[in-house]
Amino acid sequence: MAIREGRKCSTCHVNMTGGGMRTLLANTHLEEITHYRELFPELEGVEDTWNGQVTSFFSLGADIRVNDTLVFQDQPDAQGQVSNDEVFRGRVDENILDLRQADVYFLFAPVPDYLEIYLDQSFAPGGTSTREIFGLLKGVLPANGYVKAGKFFLDYGLRNENDDLASIGISSQNQFVRARTGSDFDAYHPGVEIGFQPGAFATSLSITDAAGATSDPRITANAYGVFRDIPVVDNILAGGSFMWVPSDNGDTYNWGVYAGSNFGPLEYQAEVDFIQSRNDTLGRSKGTFVAYGELNYLLLGWINTKFFGEYADNDGRWETSDTAQNRFGIGIEPFIGKFLQPRIFYTVANGPKDRPETNQNRLIFELHLFF
Repeated sequence: MAIREGRKCSTCHVNMTGGGMRTLLANTHLEEITHYRELFPELEGVEDTWNGQVTSFFSLGADIRVNDTLVFQDQPDAQGQVSNDEVFRGRVDENILDLRQADVYFLFAPVPDYLEIYLDQSFAPGGTSTREIFGLLKGVLPANGYVKAGKFFLDYGLRNENDDLASIGISSQNQFVRARTGSDFDAYHPGVEIGFQPGAFATSLSITDAAGATSDPRITANAYGVFRDIPVVDNILAGGSFMWVPSDNGDTYNWGVYAGSNFGPLEYQAEVDFIQSRNDTLGRSKGTFVAYGELNYLLLGWINTKFFGEYADNDGRWETSDTAQNRFGIGIEPFIGKFLQPRIFYTVANGPKDRPETNQNRLIFELHLFF
C-alpha cells in the first residue's frame, strides 16, 4: 500500500520505520488507503467509528490475526527424505488453528508531535511479551529528523510479513529474506536509532544489542526514496540496507537492495540480499543469497490479489551442501470493512530432501481485525 500510494512508512505508522500502530492520518483516511468496502449494511451507515485517539495525549490500537492452516507434507521414505520438486501434495499432515497475533498498542504523547512514548504489547502467540517500547523525539532535528531509544524492530529492507504468515510458529519455515537477515516481526532489540526523512527520502541508523556473549553492538542502516508521479509508472520506491551482527564466534554481514513500483492497480516489488557469515571455530565462511518478489493487483478496486516468490541458497552450509529453498504463494486480501480483513493464501515450499518440514504446501485462512 505504501508503494501504491507513494507514501513513506511514517505516513501511516507511529513507528517512523513502519509496523504496528497506525497514525491518526491513516485511521482518518483508511478508505482511500485500503480501498475497503463495507459489506455489512448495518455497519455501512455508522459514522462515529474509532480513530485511535482517546485524548490528544493518548491513543490506542490493536491487531488480532486468527489463522487456520492446512499443512500438506509427504511421508518421508526409509532414508527420511521426501520429494523436493512438488507443486501439489495430497497428504494432509496437520491442521493448525492459531492465534497468530494479538497486539495492543499504546501511545502517550506528553508533547504531541514532538515527544512520544510508544508500547507494542503482544498477548499471543507464546504468552505476553513486549515487542516494542521506546521513546521518540521528533520535530526538533533538521531534515525531519528523529531519535528513538528503547526496544524496536530493525529497519532493514522491505517490511513484509510473509515469513510470519507461512510459519505459524514453526522456525523451519522462517528460511527466507526476513528471517535470515534477522528483520522479521519476531526480531526486536533494545538500542538507539537516529533517522532523517527530508522530502522523498528516509534514512535510519540503529545501534542495538546483538545478543549472545559479544560486547559489540549490532549496526543496522537503511535508506530509501519514494518518488511520485513518475512518467509511465505512477510511483517508485528504491533503497538499500546494511546490517553487521557481531559474534565472539564470527561476525555476519548483510547487504540488500530493494525496489518497487506501480502502474495503476498493478504493484510490484523485489529485494535481493547477500549474507556473509564467519564461523571461527570451523575456520570457514558461509555466503547466503536470498531474494524476494511479489506482484499485487487491486481487483475490482478493493480486493488485493497477491503472488509472491522467495529463494534462498548457501554456497555450502556447514552441515550439508544441499541448501537451496524456495517458496511461492498466491492469495487474496479483501478489506470487507473498515476494521476487518480476511485473507486466503496457498503456499508451496521446497527445500533439502532430508528436511521434510521444508517441503510443505499450506492452505492458510486468516481473519484480521484491527483498529
